[in-house]
Amino acid sequence: MNAQMPLKRTAVLQKDITPEGGDYEVVRRAIEKISLDYRDQPSLEILAEEVGETPTGLQKLFTRWAGLSPKAFLQAVTLDHARKLLDSGMPLLETSFEVGMSG
Repeated sequence: MNAQMPLKRTAVLQKDITPEGGDYEVVRRAIEKISLDYRDQPSLEILAEEVGETPTGLQKLFTRWAGLSPKAFLQAVTLDHARKLLDSGMPLLETSFEVGMSG
């Protein structure tokens, strides 16, 4: 009986970390939402609602899976887009409005 216990535990751990669902899917959907809607600078509360998680739960899951907070990821995505626009010759003020950094 004890020999079967580790197998069950391993199966549970594998289920939790597979790309087909669970925590990974929540974080994947949050990353997708941020990547598509970075101009709107979605709050943690909005992201959490979109992916069906509490703000605290999303913060913990995202940080564990992505290695940084949702806010830090949003800032990185925004700055990456701004850098590309500036490199293309877009003026600074126009770039800031384009990426949602107008305030």
